[in-house]
Amino acid sequence: MAAPFPAPLDPDLEGRILTPALLVDLGAARRNIEAVLRLTAGPARWRPHVKTAKIPEVLALYARAGVRRFKCATAREADVLAGVLEAESTPSGDVLLAHHLHGRGLDRLAELATRWPGVTFSTLAESVEQVAEIPPGIGVFVDVDLGMARTGIDVNAGDEIRAIARAAGDRFRGLHAYDGHRYEADLAERARLIHASYDELVSLAAALRQAGLCPAEVITAGTPAFPAALKHIGLATLPGSVHRVSPGTVVYHDLRSVEQLPDLEAEFAATVLTRVASLPGRDRVTCDAGSKAIEGTGPDRIAEVIDHPHLKAAGQSEEHTVFVAEGGQRPARGALLRLIPGHVCPTVNLATHALLLEDGRLIGRAEVAARGHEALA
Repeated sequence: MAAPFPAPLDPDLEGRILTPALLVDLGAARRNIEAVLRLTAGPARWRPHVKTAKIPEVLALYARAGVRRFKCATAREADVLAGVLEAESTPSGDVLLAHHLHGRGLDRLAELATRWPGVTFSTLAESVEQVAEIPPGIGVFVDVDLGMARTGIDVNAGDEIRAIARAAGDRFRGLHAYDGHRYEADLAERARLIHASYDELVSLAAALRQAGLCPAEVITAGTPAFPAALKHIGLATLPGSVHRVSPGTVVYHDLRSVEQLPDLEAEFAATVLTRVASLPGRDRVTCDAGSKAIEGTGPDRIAEVIDHPHLKAAGQSEEHTVFVAEGGQRPARGALLRLIPGHVCPTVNLATHALLLEDGRLIGRAEVAARGHEALA
């Protein structure tokens, strides 16, 4: 693994924890934020997506580091984040709910804007009709599709994009272009493909500027794409516009990120503590953290076990993850194991509470307040 192992737990703490348990080390998360800020040369070019963080105490680390602009995916995330920004006395807080809202979702966003008047809120649109539905006072980013084919309007549909910007009027904030499909293993090929799509995005921004519709902000890049995005000269030098990247996974880091960004200076800030529940067969080790406690991206990337590299994940059920011992001894029944998630974002969302650490030392328990979705509001 390219990232440093988390700090060891205080031995007195290990006997007190019910497993499975989400552990979040604030020291490591703080250093991860600082590492990204070094790459972005400060907070001006970073609009982190908080879908990963979800914990108020972690969101506060962003504010204390000078970050003022954020992305989120749900109204609950936006509400929790706005509350943290107010509690931290954060000036000029700016929250983009980067989702296509309709019906009650738009009403809920308007309610949040009223509840948190010190925060600027915006959302996405991909049609003129959508703009008409967005409540007054909510900013509008045009959602641009760079080839992911999930949401947004094609980057080359200039006439339609200009029409959306005109319909938004003074609420037009800029362009949002997520390129989450760009995670090719060859980093040079990934950068080439990313930059080719950004060339089109820069051309679009220029056409809007010539039409008197200059986007104040152009947002790209989740975690796999953001280092390449920062190196695109056209985006860095957009006249009248600020380019920002929006990686979010980086605050905790995970095995998938190690594969996608092997050179990223980041630490594993979120881990899952589990116990060996069973030792079936001759080489199996079954722990009590299953898919309800830790989410992987396939059998080979469910998790890795700190201090037991010979244990390889073989499968998962709701309450158990099974490892195969490839050489070496099996840990005893009841032994504690500490897992590094394959995919940390949904793993954090699975937990109701997290134990907060400071470089391995317990400092408290926190609610994962921004998890899940609101059903009625």
